[in-house]
Amino acid sequence: MEHVGELIRHLRGRLRMTQEDLAQRAGLSPATVVRIETGEIKRPRSSTLAKIAPALGLDLHALSHFVTYGPEDLEIAEVGGVGPFTAVFQRDGDWWIGYIEELPGANAQEKTLEEARESLKEAVSDVLEANRELTRTEFEGREVVRETLKA
Repeated sequence: MEHVGELIRHLRGRLRMTQEDLAQRAGLSPATVVRIETGEIKRPRSSTLAKIAPALGLDLHALSHFVTYGPEDLEIAEVGGVGPFTAVFQRDGDWWIGYIEELPGANAQEKTLEEARESLKEAVSDVLEANRELTRTEFEGREVVRETLKA
């Protein structure tokens, strides 16, 4: 992705939301959404991002991070049919450190960005499975309802 507008368009599409829907939810004009998504506005104001982020269900920090540091540091990861999650990668000396904003405990550190991506996907799967097992153990013998939550 070259600019934040491409990320916004991508996320909007995943949510099956039109540009008009996003504009309405964010309190922006449809023309502003179009100009951002096409890259005419490459660095939207922080006040505009603060309106768009919650309209897309995205953390403002993640969206601002993308604008500041570019696409190589942020990717939207889907793991095991769950997600999307916001993966943030940062170079620290010779290492790449990655974490998932929405899932505490899911992090990775590797020598290359690609290795960090793969390790982070494994970490997400491990954290989700550990949480599921804890829940199964905690509520064993009780009447519970488990269902897939769709946004």
